[in-house]
Amino acid sequence: MAGMKKNIWLLYWVLVVVTMGLFILFGHNFYHSNLQKYQDKQLLQLELFAASVDSLFKSQESLLEVVGHQLVEQSDFTRTAAMQIRPLLDNLMRIHPIIAGFGLANPNGDFIAVSSNVDLARAENLIANPATKIGFIEALNSNRMVLGHTYYFDAIDSLVIPIRKSIRNQRGEVEAVMTAGLKVESTLVFRNNIHANPYNIVSLIREDLYRTFVSADASLVNRYDAPIDDHRYKEVIAAAASQLSLSEPELKASQKAVTVTTNGPQVSYLMTVKYLSDYKVWAVSATEMHFIRQQFYSQLGFYLLIFTILQLAFYGLVRSIANNEQQTIERLNKQATHDTLTGLPNRLYLRNNVNSWLKNKTSPFSLLFIDMDNFKSVNDTHGHDFGDQVLKQITQRLGSFNNDQRLLVREASDEFILLVKESDPALLKSLATTMIAKMAEPYVINDVQFLLSCSVGIAVYPTHGNDLDALLRAADISMYRAKQERNSFNIFTTEMQEQHLYKTKVEQRLRFAIEQQKLFMVYQPQVDMDGKLHGVEALVRWQDEELGFVPPDLFIPVAESSGLMVKLGKFIIERSVSDIASYVLPQRQDLNLSINISVKQFIQQDFAEHLLTTIDTARLDRKRITLEITENLFIEDLEQFKPICNEMNQQGLKISLDDFGTGYSSLSMLKDLPIDELKIDKSFVDNIENDAKSFNMVKNIIAIGKNFGMAVLAEGVETELQANKLAECGCDLLQGYYYAKPLNVEQLQSYLDEQTEK
Repeated sequence: MAGMKKNIWLLYWVLVVVTMGLFILFGHNFYHSNLQKYQDKQLLQLELFAASVDSLFKSQESLLEVVGHQLVEQSDFTRTAAMQIRPLLDNLMRIHPIIAGFGLANPNGDFIAVSSNVDLARAENLIANPATKIGFIEALNSNRMVLGHTYYFDAIDSLVIPIRKSIRNQRGEVEAVMTAGLKVESTLVFRNNIHANPYNIVSLIREDLYRTFVSADASLVNRYDAPIDDHRYKEVIAAAASQLSLSEPELKASQKAVTVTTNGPQVSYLMTVKYLSDYKVWAVSATEMHFIRQQFYSQLGFYLLIFTILQLAFYGLVRSIANNEQQTIERLNKQATHDTLTGLPNRLYLRNNVNSWLKNKTSPFSLLFIDMDNFKSVNDTHGHDFGDQVLKQITQRLGSFNNDQRLLVREASDEFILLVKESDPALLKSLATTMIAKMAEPYVINDVQFLLSCSVGIAVYPTHGNDLDALLRAADISMYRAKQERNSFNIFTTEMQEQHLYKTKVEQRLRFAIEQQKLFMVYQPQVDMDGKLHGVEALVRWQDEELGFVPPDLFIPVAESSGLMVKLGKFIIERSVSDIASYVLPQRQDLNLSINISVKQFIQQDFAEHLLTTIDTARLDRKRITLEITENLFIEDLEQFKPICNEMNQQGLKISLDDFGTGYSSLSMLKDLPIDELKIDKSFVDNIENDAKSFNMVKNIIAIGKNFGMAVLAEGVETELQANKLAECGCDLLQGYYYAKPLNVEQLQSYLDEQTEK
C-alpha cells in the first residue's frame, strides 16, 4: 500500500509536469496565435488605409489637373486675370472643404493666381523658399501629383499636406504647377482616431523620411518637423524585404504589405508597411509589442487561473485519494498489526517495532511471556464466544501493567508478551508475582464465575539474547518450566537453556531412533498373591549411541510434546505383540500382556483398527491383552474416551486404570467406564510399611476395586513387608523389583523357565 501511495503521487507529479508542459505549449501557440491575430488586423487596417489614401490622392490629383488646365487655357496671367480667377478657386474650396487653399505657379516658382485666403502679393517664390523648393522641383519633373512636407497652418488651425501637380501642354512641357493644401483633420482618411487602440499608430512616411501623416493628436506637430531615424527605417525596410526575399526597390515595386517586428531602444513594435509608389510614401501601421503582450498576458491570465483551479482541484482529488489510501493503509496496517478481539498489538507489530527496543544495548529491558494455564478447557466447556469474553477480561487485567514505557502484545490465543524497561531481578519478581495474583482473581462472564491461573517466563535483554527470537526462545523455555508448576514464574537461566538444548537433542535423536527402530522392549512380571506369574507389563527402553541410556520419564514426555507419541505408541504395540508371540507364547499361552497407551494414541482414528489387526495377526488372544490408561486421560474428556473404551471392551480387550489415586477421578467414572483393573501407583506402596495414611489409602483403593468387581494390581513392590501388607489388604496382583526387574526377551524366557521348574 505504501508503494501504491508513492505511485499515485508519482503519477500526480508526472501529470502535473505533462499538463504544465502542455499549458506552456498552449501558451506558446496562443501567443503566436494572438500575435497572428494582431498581424491580420493590422494588415487589414493598413490595406484599407492605403487604399483610402490612394483614392484620396488620386481624386485630388484629378482635381488639380482639371483646375490647372482650365486656368492655363486662359493664357492671361495678369493681376486682373488673377483677381478674376480667385472666385473660381474660392468656389472650388467651398465645394471641396478639405482644401485649405489653391494656387497656380509658373515654372519659375512665382504664384500667378491664388484663392482669396492667400495674399498673392506676399506669396513667396516656391523655388526661392527652401521649404518648398525641393517639392516644387520634384513636381516640375513628375507627371504625378507630388506631396510636400506636412506643416501646421495657424490661420486655419490645421495640419496641411501640400499637394502639387504639374500642368503640361500637348508637347509635355510644363506650363504651370497647380498647388493646393489638404486639411488633414477635414478628411475622413486622416482622422486622428483611425488607429485601433492607444498603442497603435497609422502613418504616411515620405521617402525623405519625413512624416506626411501620423494618427495622433494634432498638438504633436513636432512629429512633422524632423525625419524619422534613418537606421531604424533601414532596419524595418530591410526586414520587410528579407521576409519576401526581395530587394528594397523590388519591395517598393511589388506594393505588398509586409509585417515585421522591430526592437527599438525603448519600445518594440509590430509594424506593417506598404509602399504607395504613385506618391512615393510608405503607409505604416505600428502597434507597441508590450501592448500585444499585455493583451496576451491578460487573456493568458484567465486561462492560467482556470488551469490553476483545475490543478488545485486535481491536487485536492489526488490528496483526497492519497489520504483515503493512507487511511486504508493505516486501517489495514492496524488490522495486520493489531488483534481484532482485544485491540492489542500482535506478533507482527512486535516484530516490526522491536528494533526501537533493541537499538541500545546499554538500555536493558525484559520480555515477559505470559501463558494462561489450561485455557483450552474454557473454550471446550463454554464455547469460543465465552472464551473471547474471557480474553477481553484478561486483556483488561494485563492492561493495568501496561504504560507508555511498556508494550503489551497478544502473541497467540492465550499467550501474551509484555516488554518492560526493568531488568532488576527483584523488580521483575515483584511484577510477575503481582501479575499472577491479578490474573488469579475470579472471572465472571454471563453470571458464570470461575478461576484461571497463568505462567510467566522472563528473559532479559541483552543478557539472555541479542534479538527478538533469542529472547522469545529464552522466555518460552522459562515459561514452560513455570508451567510445570502452574501459576508461577521463572526467570531464564543458563541451566534452563542447557536442559532445553538437551531436550531438543533428545527429540532429534528420538525421531531418528523411532524411524530406525533403535528402541527395544523390556517386560516386568506381574504375579498373583501366591507368587505365580500372571502376566507382564511391556516397557519401552532406549539406548542411544550419542546420549547413552535415556530413561522413559525423559523421552516419553518429549515424544508427547513433539508429536512423536503416535509413532512411538505403534512401535510399542507392534514390538510387544511380536515379542510375546515369537518368544513367549510357545511357553505360556495364558500369559497376560499389559501395554501402556497414551492420550494421543487413544484418540487416533485408526487406533482400534491398528491395535486389533496387530493382535490378530500375531494370533494372540485378545482377552490376554490389557490396555493401561492413566487416570488423567479420562479427566480431560470423559465423553470422548468412553465410546473408545466400550469398543475395546466389546472387542475382548481389558482396560486397566493406571496410577489410580494420583488424580481426581470420581467413583461415578469407575461406574460409567468398563474398567477391569485398578493399578495402585508406586507412590502409595512406598510408605505403607510405616505410614498409616498411605496404608489406609491403599486399603481404600483395593476396597473400591473389589466393590466394582475389578482386579487390583500394586506396582513398585520392593520388599517382603510391602508384599505382606498388600496381601493383608486383599490385593490381587503385585509388580515390582521384589519379584523381578524389567526383563528383555531372552531374560524373560529364562524367567519363564524358572517359573516352570517351580
